[in-house]
Amino acid sequence: MIGRKKIEERYITVAETKELLHRRKEDGEEEEMFYEARISLEYSERFAKLSPEQARELKEKLMGLFEWLDERLAAKLVDLMPGDYFDIRVIFAKEDYMPTQEEAERIIQLLDEYRA
Repeated sequence: MIGRKKIEERYITVAETKELLHRRKEDGEEEEMFYEARISLEYSERFAKLSPEQARELKEKLMGLFEWLDERLAAKLVDLMPGDYFDIRVIFAKEDYMPTQEEAERIIQLLDEYRA
């Protein structure tokens, strides 16, 4: 990591991470993947619940659903795919805003459309 600088910062889902790491591995950008990259790739292969396209689409829909929902929280919701209001409460426990029961139900309905 020495000698590299950060160009931009954005939040991505586990599925998008998987796609990014596979591309880097195939393109051979690095002679050999660093240990951290290999571990991240294994993790993303194991825990990605959606395809990268579905994850991007769902993240955009979630951010469009509510003005208070930012990219970080939308990515977290896509990665964890909570199943009920109590799961959503756990995700938002340390956030400034706690969604109401109705808002959580709308989030769950949208997530249900993408569940396998």
